[in-house]
Amino acid sequence: MHPERRFDLLAVSLMAIPAVAALLVWDSLPAEMAIHWNASGNPDNAAAKPLATFGLPAFGVATVAFVRLVPDSATSTPGGETASILFLGGVFAWVETLVLVWNLSYRFNIALATLPVVVLAAGLVWYALRRSAGGQQWASFGSNGGVS
Repeated sequence: MHPERRFDLLAVSLMAIPAVAALLVWDSLPAEMAIHWNASGNPDNAAAKPLATFGLPAFGVATVAFVRLVPDSATSTPGGETASILFLGGVFAWVETLVLVWNLSYRFNIALATLPVVVLAAGLVWYALRRSAGGQQWASFGSNGGVS
């Protein structure tokens, strides 16, 4: 297996965990599930149970495929494709989990629950900046005979 495909498989597997969990608690989930919350933390949009539980993972898998298959010139993947795919897998899995847990009647502060996404995004930006700075350093190292 190509090394990058292992990361794709990891991202897709992360997204599959909440979907499998939804199957296990299917009868406990409401027919209409909250999928979006307003700034006050109140649900303001709902979807049918099948769409709410399997639509987001399907969209996540499609996003992973899009990032891998579309030419680099058509996308902007901070930190590179693999880092972006791992970020997507983590974020989709987290959001799927939040939707599932909320709809199982466990209430929590939605704004606080989004904090891990912000932390992951900051980490991806940090990694991308560090990676691009390192790449520029190596490019300048090679361009003038080993002296930077």
